[in-house]
Amino acid sequence: MRVGYVGLGAMGGSLARHLVGKYSLTVLDLHRPAVAAFEQLGAGSAASPADLARRSDLVLLCLPRSSDVERVIFGPGGLAEGLAPGAAVVDQTSGIPEQTRDFARRLAECGVGMIDAPVSGAMATAAAGTISIIASGPLSTFRTAEPVLRAISANVFHCGERVGNGQTIKSINNLMNVGCRLSTLETVAMGRKLGLSLASMIEALNATTARNYTTQGMLPAIAAGRQSTKFALALQVKDMHQAMTLGEGKVPMPIATASRGLLQIALNMLGQDAQLEQIIGFVESMAATRFVDRGAPA
Repeated sequence: MRVGYVGLGAMGGSLARHLVGKYSLTVLDLHRPAVAAFEQLGAGSAASPADLARRSDLVLLCLPRSSDVERVIFGPGGLAEGLAPGAAVVDQTSGIPEQTRDFARRLAECGVGMIDAPVSGAMATAAAGTISIIASGPLSTFRTAEPVLRAISANVFHCGERVGNGQTIKSINNLMNVGCRLSTLETVAMGRKLGLSLASMIEALNATTARNYTTQGMLPAIAAGRQSTKFALALQVKDMHQAMTLGEGKVPMPIATASRGLLQIALNMLGQDAQLEQIIGFVESMAATRFVDRGAPA
C-alpha cells in the first residue's frame, strides 16, 4: 500500500516515523527541514497535497485545526484533486467532529472513504509506538487503514461507524486531562506552602485515590528536573475551547470553564509561543512557591 502523511510537527512526525520502511511513504509539510529528515530516512516527498494524493492509496493528516484539514483536502491543489476512487483519508487531527463528518460526506461523493483517528498520549508514547489511536468511521474504511494505524501503535480503538466519534472522545479526554492537571498542580503547590516536599507528595499521592496522569508523569518529571510535556499552550487552549463548544447548551461545565480561563490567562501572560510546560511556572507564581527549591532535593 502506498501511504501519504501530511503534517510532520512534533506529534505527526513521531507518528509518521513508524511508517518508514514499512510502506511506500510520501510526506508533506510546510517546514522543509521536517521533510528533509524523512527524505534522509528513505521517504519520498510531494510538491503539493494533490501530488501526494496521486502517489497514495491512503493519506493520513495530523494538522493543528480542522480549518487546516479542509484547506489541505479541498483547497487549490488539495488532496481531492489527486485522490482516486477507492482511496482513503485518515484525519489524526484533534478536530471538530461536525466539520470532519462534512469532509467525509464530500469525499464520499468522490468515491473516497474517510475516518478520523486522533491520538492521545505523551510524546514518549508516540515515539515508542504505544500511543492510543481513537478511530471512528465506516468499518470498511477502518479495516483498510487498520494495518497502517497498527504500524504506528499497538493501541488502536474503533469507537463506532460515525465519523467524528473519535474526535469527540479526544475532546472529552482533553477536558478531563486539563482539569486533572491544573487541580493537581494547584493542590501540590498548596502542599509545598504547607512545608511538604514534592518527593513525599509524589510517593504518597501515587499510592492513594488521588493518583492520576499528572501525579504519575508530570510531577516526577518536575522532581527530576526534566521536561514533562512537549505541546504548544495555544493549541491546548484551542483544544479546550473546541471541546467546550461541543457541550454548550447541553451540560453545565463549570470546572472546564475555570480550567480554560486559567490556561487563557497563562497564554496571555506568557505569549503565543509559550509551551504547555510553562504552566508549571505559572502555577508556582500564583502560589508564590516552587515545586522544587533551587539547589535542594525534591
